[in-house]
Amino acid sequence: MTEQLQYEASYLPLGPFKVRFPFIHYKVEKVEFIQGIILGATALSATVYLMDALGVSYDLAYNLVIFETSLYMLHVLLGDPVIPGWITASLPLTLVYLADFQMGSERIQALAALQILVGIIFVVMGITGFAKKFVGLVPSSIKGAILMAAPISVLQGQLSDTGGMHTYPIALLAGFLSLVIISYSTFYAKLRKKYKIFDLIGKYGNLFPYLIAMVVGLLIGELSPNPVEWGSIIHLPNLKFVFGQMSVFTNGFPPVSFFLRAFPLALIIYIISFGDFITSQSLVKDAKTERDDEIVDFNENRSNLIVGFRNLLLGTLAPFPPMAGPLWAGMMVSTTQRYKEGKGAMDTLIGGMGSFRIATFLCVMILPLTSFLKPVFAVGGAITLMFQAIVSGRIGLDFCENDLDRLIAPFTAAVIAFAGSGWGLLVGFALNFILGNISMNELKK
Repeated sequence: MTEQLQYEASYLPLGPFKVRFPFIHYKVEKVEFIQGIILGATALSATVYLMDALGVSYDLAYNLVIFETSLYMLHVLLGDPVIPGWITASLPLTLVYLADFQMGSERIQALAALQILVGIIFVVMGITGFAKKFVGLVPSSIKGAILMAAPISVLQGQLSDTGGMHTYPIALLAGFLSLVIISYSTFYAKLRKKYKIFDLIGKYGNLFPYLIAMVVGLLIGELSPNPVEWGSIIHLPNLKFVFGQMSVFTNGFPPVSFFLRAFPLALIIYIISFGDFITSQSLVKDAKTERDDEIVDFNENRSNLIVGFRNLLLGTLAPFPPMAGPLWAGMMVSTTQRYKEGKGAMDTLIGGMGSFRIATFLCVMILPLTSFLKPVFAVGGAITLMFQAIVSGRIGLDFCENDLDRLIAPFTAAVIAFAGSGWGLLVGFALNFILGNISMNELKK
């Protein structure tokens, strides 16, 4: 091993964590910072889910999103080399779950119970290291069903009388199809290699499809322009207002019955998110193959703990429907790819990731930018849901290993989407046993 391999970004040790501050332990990377300032506005599409699902005002939702976005910085601060995000694939199932509760304090309590449980599961998995064993106990057909339930729930909502396909169909399709083409089209992949402009558009992920949807929607009248607000330029969050309206101290701690109802969905959400840890580990490992000048310490248990802390904080103080997840895959890929170009491109991997998340936090507080983009929040949220739905469906199909899996998974997915997580898991396991797809001996291994 060469001397270069011994290098690791400096830190302050704190138990399992490695505390790092910008400018002290890592330099701010200009490219990632600029991307964060631009792309951070996509986080504000969560205001739509907060307003629709919980019935809160835009002002409250906006302040809550700023608080949620600030928690992304915990990962690099505590030594986790990832770019965290939402557990987006779980959002459609969470929205269906919340619909069974009365709007107001009861629904906020229901969401708090779910997110607190999700946080506890992450923390327990981080402390025990039991994550792989737990997920391994779940049959592949049920893993597939969990992910295949997302497109069913999303399409049901978007095609309803109040859904996006009826409210802003052309703007939604313009943005959604643009994102699908940028992400999956082989023709577009060839254009990226040939023309820099198409490559630039591809690098910025969701941003251009959102802007296309906004321009189309404004031109044809499906969306209404919003006056740019200047105010004090930087909008500092009113956390007293958020916690005073949303916390368990205001709405009451959820009753035990709410935790029991939320438990099956909490398990499903963890199963959905587990793949993100594998993806993070794989991307970091791949990046290290090109850089022998730095040690990058990715620890799955530490990552579980930090995600758990974020969900516990949100669940207690400001419940958040998309949940706090371990990875924003698109930006993680973009950052690790640039890191592989060498030390001249990016000094440290943790610096690139920290720079991006610091910038996204600043972005959501820039009032002129957020007010300018406000018209696209609703359609942007719908685009995010629909895109995540097709991605989840594709991954769900990949989990199906044999014909019985492909028989069981779609039916179980429909039960999860229409009857709830508890019934879905019960039906899925029952079908696997009845059809001989799994046995008790397999579960004991």
